[in-house]
Amino acid sequence: MQVEYVDIEKRCRRAVPGHDPAKTYEFGTLTSFAYKVEGTGEEIVVATTRLETMLGDVAVAVHPADERYKHLHGKRLVHPFFPDRVMTVICDGELVDPTFGTGAVKITPAHDPNDYK
Repeated sequence: MQVEYVDIEKRCRRAVPGHDPAKTYEFGTLTSFAYKVEGTGEEIVVATTRLETMLGDVAVAVHPADERYKHLHGKRLVHPFFPDRVMTVICDGELVDPTFGTGAVKITPAHDPNDYK
């Protein structure tokens, strides 16, 4: 099976190859959900267009200069479906845009080549 990457700039509806050509699906919609910070009452909210990839998440990245998350650098997170999976809040000043979404990015190496690095 070949993967075709399509950059989507804004919310839209598109047909999907191999599906009913008369049916369209919504793309480009951000969905937010939270990971609890271990041992605290806090949580960190991430926004994603691919909610289903959260099953492969291994960390959450924030921009190192983002004041909202400085107190969370290095903290452990609890995955809602895999409580034994150790997830950590990491810093990435190159790929995290603190002005997009919540400014916290889920890291899913099995899904994204940048996350794999």
